[in-house]
Amino acid sequence: MRKWFKDVATIEQLRKRYRELLKSYHPDNENGSVEITQEINAEYDLVFSILSTEEHSDSQSYTQEERAENEAFKEVIKKIIHINADIEIVGEWIWIEKGAYEYRELLKSVGFRYAPRKKAWYWHFGEFRKRSNKEISLDEIKEKYGCQKVNHRTKQYALD
Repeated sequence: MRKWFKDVATIEQLRKRYRELLKSYHPDNENGSVEITQEINAEYDLVFSILSTEEHSDSQSYTQEERAENEAFKEVIKKIIHINADIEIVGEWIWIEKGAYEYRELLKSVGFRYAPRKKAWYWHFGEFRKRSNKEISLDEIKEKYGCQKVNHRTKQYALD
């Protein structure tokens, strides 16, 4: 029986719900605990296994790379969900625009890279090859692939 992911029917919905749950129950949060997070993770893995079988019912299963991407995505979200910065999911990428400076060492250790022209940190699973030489703004990327805020910065600093 599902406790945390009752109305989830797709892997995309599963990932979205997982991010929402971690925002509330991560051990670094006021209402969070290790036990609840472990319970959420165990149920996530079970539901992912069920959904991956259902979504590939034509006797195919998720490839090893797709499973690795899912695990990597889950680990990255767990490690950064507590930071006080604007975290956004854009397509299959994680972008952090505002509030990331004080967390730069953590972001580097998790595999984020800095995009100086976009003035933002990003994470993507695996290697990425740019397909054109045209410079695309982060706003254009968000418009094309959709954007979902995962975490919003709570502290605001006055500019001098």
